[in-house]
Amino acid sequence: MIIRTLLTIAGLVLATQSFAASVTVHDAHARATFPMAQSGAVYLALTNTSDKPVTVTGVTVDAAVADDAQIHTTDMQGDVMQMREVTDGVTLAPGQKVAFAPGGYHIMLLGLKNGLDEGNSVDLTLQLTSGETVDVTAAIKAIDKQTGHHHHH
Repeated sequence: MIIRTLLTIAGLVLATQSFAASVTVHDAHARATFPMAQSGAVYLALTNTSDKPVTVTGVTVDAAVADDAQIHTTDMQGDVMQMREVTDGVTLAPGQKVAFAPGGYHIMLLGLKNGLDEGNSVDLTLQLTSGETVDVTAAIKAIDKQTGHHHHH
C-alpha cells in the first residue's frame, strides 16, 4: 500500500513536470535535403503557455547530425531577401504563438553530417531564458524533386 502510494505520487510529480514547460511545440518538421547538402532548415510553431514572456535563446542538435543549429530569420534588405542569425532570441508574450516558417524565423542546421532523408526525424533542444529546455522531434518531409520546393500535404 505504501509503495503503491509512493509510486502514484511519483507518477503525479512526473506528469506535472511534463506539463511544466512554458512553451509548447507544434508541427515540427524539416525539409529533406539532397545527400551532400551542408545545411538544412527546421520549421515549427511555438506557443507560450505561461503567464510571463518567454524568450527562446538558442537551439542545439546532436553533433552526429550537424555541427551547429541556429535560429535564423529572413528579412527584406531593399529588394533582396537576406537570412541572418537571431542572436537576441525570439520572445513570446503570454499566450502568443510564433510560427517558424519559410520566409521568417527558422532553425538552420549547419554542417550536416549526412543529408536529411524523408521519413526520418531530427531531434533538437530549445533553450529558454528561464533555463528550461524543450525537446523537439522534427519529422523530415519530402522536397519536390522538380522544383526543390517543400511538399505541403
